[in-house]
Amino acid sequence: MPSEEARGEAEAGRRIVAWAVIAAHFAAPFMFSAVAVALPSLGGELSAGASALGLVETLFLAGSVAFLLPVGRLADVSDRRALYRGGLALFGLASLSIAAAGSITVVLGLRLIQGIAAAVISATGPAILADVVPPEGRGRAYGAAIGVTYAGLTLGPLVGGVLVGAFGWRSVFVVGSSFLLAAYLLVRRLLPSTWRRPPAGSVDLASVLLVVASVVVVVFGASLVDRPWVGWPLVGLGLALGVAFVWLQGQVRAPILDVRALMGNRVLRGALSVQALLYMNAYAALFMMSIFLQVPQGRAPGPSGQILAIGSVLMAVFAPVTGALADRMRPALLALFGVAAVLVSTLLALDLEAGSSLTLVIAVLVCQGVGFAFFSSPNMTTIMNSVPSTLVGGASALGAASRSMGMIIGMLAASVLLTLYVGDVALAAAPERFLLAMGVAYRILAVGAGLALLLSLRALLRRAGARRRADAVDGGDGEDGGDERPEGGGPAESG
Repeated sequence: MPSEEARGEAEAGRRIVAWAVIAAHFAAPFMFSAVAVALPSLGGELSAGASALGLVETLFLAGSVAFLLPVGRLADVSDRRALYRGGLALFGLASLSIAAAGSITVVLGLRLIQGIAAAVISATGPAILADVVPPEGRGRAYGAAIGVTYAGLTLGPLVGGVLVGAFGWRSVFVVGSSFLLAAYLLVRRLLPSTWRRPPAGSVDLASVLLVVASVVVVVFGASLVDRPWVGWPLVGLGLALGVAFVWLQGQVRAPILDVRALMGNRVLRGALSVQALLYMNAYAALFMMSIFLQVPQGRAPGPSGQILAIGSVLMAVFAPVTGALADRMRPALLALFGVAAVLVSTLLALDLEAGSSLTLVIAVLVCQGVGFAFFSSPNMTTIMNSVPSTLVGGASALGAASRSMGMIIGMLAASVLLTLYVGDVALAAAPERFLLAMGVAYRILAVGAGLALLLSLRALLRRAGARRRADAVDGGDGEDGGDERPEGGGPAESG
């Protein structure tokens, strides 16, 4: 039996590791939100039209989605800590390289590499927290991590706006890389690891190739929809490759997506579906709002960044609170409120036009910020507590994949609409066309948020019914079969 002193030292060590990982959550979102403010200036210097600027963000998300599941599988059979550290270093070095880029083509290639690095970070970070934090404290840990994430999103537009106005868009990538490399040094010191080679055959290469090809082909097809004889066939090919990937997962010995387990876990399946639908709003709304403030409304990058930061400030403030609440009450109730608030945000945004008041813009950002703050950490708690501890790496990757899938669908919709309505014309020369594209995009986002609300209500009512049935059978002392917080992190619900 270990002594009380040894147990205390081990617990202190786990807390240090948890806080190191939580602190490192700041860098990547800071980089992404700061880039959103820099896009108009980047496009002007590198002669990039609206379609190319859409790809700057979409290719980042494509890299994130394409590699999340392979990285999640690799993390389960090797060393997720070494992967996490490598992801931070790669992201930082790619950012420095973008700062020195002389063409939009180079920027796009490096953004794809950044997306791959972000996939590594997203797939391994929550799993490392699940390793060192017991189930009863994960809501607080995920809330703190999401709060730090939103702090990065908050400071990104603020700092990015100042940097772009004073030093140009390249300074955003220089400063962002310094945060990322500092996070790498912090984690390297506090999170020691030794890379171990995964067993032969533990990661199916054919599955990796199919999922990567599917996402990349869909993204490039969507960027060419103004040439329908090329764009739409590529989109169809990418979707067909995605179907082939899902089919293959049922045939191979070591799938990177366990379709059978996913379909058998109702709580996990529902939480992932709602998350994907809601996160269609996340980056697409930030991308469009940044352009809206600077082009149709003619605001400078600095003030635009300050306005964009409003939603992120609310996320940073409320996410740790809702994470702690998720440890004491039903996470589904908190998440439901968050979904409803995001839906209200999209409905308000439908009224935006060039002459809209700042009050309406702020109302849109406030509703979105509060909504994601109430949704994100409770829903992540549901996801991570719905599987056994041996599968937390896969659940972490699935959670990150569903977020990124939602974000890339939203960004693809925005990119396709910009291609159709604006094309390669500079945004500054076509503000009216941009407003038309933005209006259609927000209608699509409203439909996604509405479906997320319906699914959340359905899941909540189903769990309430399960609880009543369990109380009737067990005299009020039994498990309800639908609780999102099973003891020991076991499966919340199957079948």
